[in-house]
Amino acid sequence: MIRPLMTASSMLLPLLALVQSQPAAPPKVWPREVQALYDSLKQECRADGGKFIPDRAHFAVETEVTGDGKPDWVVDYSSARCSNAGYSAYCGTAGCMIAIFGSDRNGYREIFNDNVRDWQAVKLDGKGRTGLGLSVHGTVCGSVGADMCLEVLRWDGRKWAVVERRRGTDADLSASTGEDAGPPPALHSARWQVAGSGAGTVAAVTGHPEFTAVGLRCQPGGGMAMTIVPAKGLRLPPPGKPLLIGFRSAGEDSEATQSLNPEAGKPDFSGALDPVARGLLMGADSDLSLYASYDGGDEWTELAALSLAGSTAAIRSLEKQCPRGAAANAEGPAGPGQSRILPLPVGYYVDARMSTCEKPFADIAIYLAEDRIVQRGSSCKFTSLKMTSANTFRQTESCPDIDGRPMPATQDYRITGPQSFELVGFGDAWTFCSANRLPAKAKFSRTGK
Repeated sequence: MIRPLMTASSMLLPLLALVQSQPAAPPKVWPREVQALYDSLKQECRADGGKFIPDRAHFAVETEVTGDGKPDWVVDYSSARCSNAGYSAYCGTAGCMIAIFGSDRNGYREIFNDNVRDWQAVKLDGKGRTGLGLSVHGTVCGSVGADMCLEVLRWDGRKWAVVERRRGTDADLSASTGEDAGPPPALHSARWQVAGSGAGTVAAVTGHPEFTAVGLRCQPGGGMAMTIVPAKGLRLPPPGKPLLIGFRSAGEDSEATQSLNPEAGKPDFSGALDPVARGLLMGADSDLSLYASYDGGDEWTELAALSLAGSTAAIRSLEKQCPRGAAANAEGPAGPGQSRILPLPVGYYVDARMSTCEKPFADIAIYLAEDRIVQRGSSCKFTSLKMTSANTFRQTESCPDIDGRPMPATQDYRITGPQSFELVGFGDAWTFCSANRLPAKAKFSRTGK
């Protein structure tokens, strides 16, 4: 959120005095133009595959900056985040984007849209006329970008006119630091632990600010389940509705959504472990960004990051203790001839753009084993294969560089059908072929003969 930086002294003009702009309490209904902008930002985020994380209380502020005595609305874009874009979509060295909707005879229209470091409604004269005070990029005042530049604008009904512009001073900076920045964000650094034995084994971490515990356990019919115990004060969904938990990996640049249902007679929420969530919990990140949705995923709330200290070892220990087949089912719906990781059949695949099963181009085929993709003649060593979303997956390998030194390499794939996938960005069409349809010289896997 953009917070006031300017002071109530006469630093900008002899007659300037600040008018604090604070959200009304209780919140007022937004004008339809503001609501339409909010809805479009949400739609844009969801279309890009992200989770919409709004701060509704600070997204739109009613104020008066045009001097006509009628209410105006200032919209803070940084209060409408998208999980896969962070703040970067609307913020930069010039600050964060704001929009101002001014009153007119037909409602409201947008009269300002730019990046600013701060804004304030200000009085321009003794007659009570108001204007807009801004802190902007230092280059606007002919200085370096990091310097403070303060300006006051007046709306004349058609455009903004500059009333005054000057460089900020140390006095401005010291006066702006008196506002309480609030407590630092809560951190979670606890280690995952394993307890119990056999089918009763549990891998869990405690001490999260919003959850008393986050645990994984074996399911009697195979697979793993996640259970969370909400801490006191955590917002919960309406009775009988699922709690959605979103995980985001900065290192993998991928997300997962875990659905958890309330357990009868308990405060716990549980559900079958999402295979993508399992992969992120066992990833190389030190923690995962965490979000919660109480309305089926329409909007999300950011929670404290979840520590992954010791998570990989703990989950592997759990999988060893679970009933046979649990680890496989936790990673995907495995069946006879089915990959343990991907919802695809084990076997050979050819590029259908230029091949048929009987006549693969240049006798090229690749082989999907239960836990990896194998290519004939590859000098790379397999590291991992994991789902990164509902229809994408990633294989990581260690490949020698020109000097023979091992270097990490990743390939991202997209599932295009029940028996096909493509390499992201290449438009190929790897399609399953039964081994008896392929010519002998295209086959190379001992298990896939």
